[in-house]
Amino acid sequence: MIDRPLYLDRIRPFIGKPIIKVVTGVRRSGKSTLLKLVRAELQSQGVPDTNMLDINLEAYANRHLKDPDLLYERVRTWVGELNGSKGYLFLDEVQEVEAWERLVPGLQTEFEIDVYLTGSNAHFLSSEFATYLSGRYVEFEVFPFSFSEFVRLRTDDGVDETVDDAFDVYRVLGGFPFLSYLDYAPDPSREYLLSIYDTVVLKDMVERESIKDASLLGELLPFLIANIGHTFSGRSIERMLEGENISISIGSVLKYVQVACNANLLYRAPRVDVMSKKVFKSQEKYYLVDQGLREAVYGNNDRNIDQVLENIVFLELLRYGWGVTVGDKPFEVSGESQSASGKPSVASREIDFVASKGSRKLYVQVCYLLADESTIEREFKPLEELRSDYPKYVLSLDKVDRSRNGIVHRDVRMFLLDSDDLLR
Repeated sequence: MIDRPLYLDRIRPFIGKPIIKVVTGVRRSGKSTLLKLVRAELQSQGVPDTNMLDINLEAYANRHLKDPDLLYERVRTWVGELNGSKGYLFLDEVQEVEAWERLVPGLQTEFEIDVYLTGSNAHFLSSEFATYLSGRYVEFEVFPFSFSEFVRLRTDDGVDETVDDAFDVYRVLGGFPFLSYLDYAPDPSREYLLSIYDTVVLKDMVERESIKDASLLGELLPFLIANIGHTFSGRSIERMLEGENISISIGSVLKYVQVACNANLLYRAPRVDVMSKKVFKSQEKYYLVDQGLREAVYGNNDRNIDQVLENIVFLELLRYGWGVTVGDKPFEVSGESQSASGKPSVASREIDFVASKGSRKLYVQVCYLLADESTIEREFKPLEELRSDYPKYVLSLDKVDRSRNGIVHRDVRMFLLDSDDLLR
């Protein structure tokens, strides 16, 4: 168990305050461990163990507590033993409790307790739950280890390796915490990652969302995972699957993609015109919660390095609380190319990520290597044409600094290790 200050620093201001703390994230990303870290912090402040009640609602021993009435009685009995002192309640995988969204606000209202929850499905924070809480909760999303956390864990485990070697492991197998117990051995790691994937699909998608055609979902998901970072619309996915002799409607495609997002498996990056701020209703991109799952389900992380790097940078921005879109930069096509009206034709250049956080903004391009002049031009040109004083980055695996015209070129490995300074 390593310290995760990025998340603890966000939770710390709310500890002991009369607001429900909700920790979300994909399964096995470290949500339960984060609650243990909060618990350890409370212990360091002098809170006795008897004032903290931990209940993992997926544990077999606690199966009876999925009944909200029995869970209520368990909490009421515990509170009665506190003799008026403050209690701290930790409910792990709370979505397992029937009608939990009614129970939890009542617990906080009736008793003098500080409540912490975890859940593996983003959909469990439904509009119904928000209505019951009426703004009395705050959410913290947890991701598998970042590259800097991964390096710190490897160092703590006594692994002697260069940053480059560590990144070679990370970009293939990802950052799920349990992999450290397997020493990141490729075959056992892939088996474990597949078990996570199967559990997410079965419990957080098929069962929780009442998916009737699980086989169709099983065909669609590997396709989406293989094509992370590629531009898609519902229709384009339908056509490509038809090429694989898989018949699926646009409505079903959109429904299943949303279900995958609800399960914290996929994340959507909408496309936005960087000049007009218009959000396009199609041609968005999707990214995976951890690149290791792609290796386990589809493979080829070593060959599709450009996609994997893009995915890693996208997740890093999310970890630090940035909203991320794909930028569309229009420009007039010079020369003989004209539209039917006789006016110059307009094309667009893509900016991989436009990231916003409060009043701050970043523009980021990600590529494998700046191997030739055409690649350099493709990556730098959209940023050079952008009239903005916000920071602009081109990230790649090159070690030679090619920064120019106010655009910072960074080795993506170093950028990730410096995220705490650059993105916090």
